[in-house]
Amino acid sequence: MLYLSHIIGTKILDSADHVIGLLQDLVISPKTGEYAPVRFLVVKPVKGRKDVFIPYEYVDDFSKEEVSLKTLFKKVEVEKQVSERSVFLDRDVLDQQIVDVSGIRVVRVNDLRMGKVNGKMCVLGIDISTRGLLRRMGIEWMDVFNWFKVNMIDWRKAQPIRRELKLSMSSNDLDRLHPADLANIIEDLNIQHGGNLVESLDAKDAAKVLEEVEPKLQKILVKYLGPDKASDILSQMSIDEVVDLMKGLPREEAKVFLSHLRGSKMKNVEKLLLYPDDTAGGLMTLDFMKVEPDMTVKQVLEEIKKHSSKYRSVLYVYIVDDDDKFKGVVSLRSLIVAESSKKMSDLTDENDFHRSSTLKPDDDVDEIMEVMTKYDLFTAAVLDEHGKLLGIVSIDDVMRHLVPNA
Repeated sequence: MLYLSHIIGTKILDSADHVIGLLQDLVISPKTGEYAPVRFLVVKPVKGRKDVFIPYEYVDDFSKEEVSLKTLFKKVEVEKQVSERSVFLDRDVLDQQIVDVSGIRVVRVNDLRMGKVNGKMCVLGIDISTRGLLRRMGIEWMDVFNWFKVNMIDWRKAQPIRRELKLSMSSNDLDRLHPADLANIIEDLNIQHGGNLVESLDAKDAAKVLEEVEPKLQKILVKYLGPDKASDILSQMSIDEVVDLMKGLPREEAKVFLSHLRGSKMKNVEKLLLYPDDTAGGLMTLDFMKVEPDMTVKQVLEEIKKHSSKYRSVLYVYIVDDDDKFKGVVSLRSLIVAESSKKMSDLTDENDFHRSSTLKPDDDVDEIMEVMTKYDLFTAAVLDEHGKLLGIVSIDDVMRHLVPNA
């Protein structure tokens, strides 16, 4: 088996067996989901100070001892530079962190398995094993009892994160990962690579992933991205998540990030920032659906179909009058089984709504848990002193507060 560590530093011979230099690196132009063929050899000439790039077409054979060319060196049309998008295997890939999509983990490249595909030398696999590291150090012989097994990842299934590689930027495999899995990957990367991965996603997907990242790292990543780059992502995050994030930043920094948010998003975040973290006001979200009492079941279901993508979930609809006074709550289940002509006011009467099952903005966590447990609630409405609906607290929000690292 041929590995990159076997051939870096080997002699380059032309067709007359003249040594023309030493192999410094191999250059590829990777594409997602494909083995990467070698495009150029980076060669340190025997005569000359600067490295030259020899196109792969001139290569006759690779081996551990040497690389031979098909023609005389003087007939080789060398390149003095390559495209900025090119990737140098030794310089850019070895020792870098990569995302193993199939295993949903972050690993380090210790060596690269080389081999021919359709007559061209290609990168076939990524060796992440200790044995690969020993091989590179030239002390593989020390593993006399064969304790360290080769652990190889198919090149096509591993998405490099380093910005020069570009593979993660268009990876369908990464797009299909659950946001929580991507968040775990980001938590294993260093800040630069994690920030690059977040930045490579579209704003909506990046927002979902950032919401799943551990709060301390979430704050660091947003600061790394900066207000300009982070603003599009923050605008896609739920308001309560943005509020939690802003509370974790120094006041002046939070002001800068908030200034990049637009319209009602900024006003709502500023409003929620006024409440302490451990109260219903501090835990509530504005991510819920309001409807009017005289709307019919049919109309409400149409509204849900039209606007559900704006909300994390729609388990309930909240009934308010023209003055935003809370009149009750109707579950999605009740809507589905009800007659299409029934009005919301009729359904709230049937559900026998109790004012005691709501919360006040200054209720603490113990009071919140008491109400939600007593009435077996997944969400509880938060009302002001005039009975106006301010927001809702979900059991998820409470649990996240109680167990922040879960």
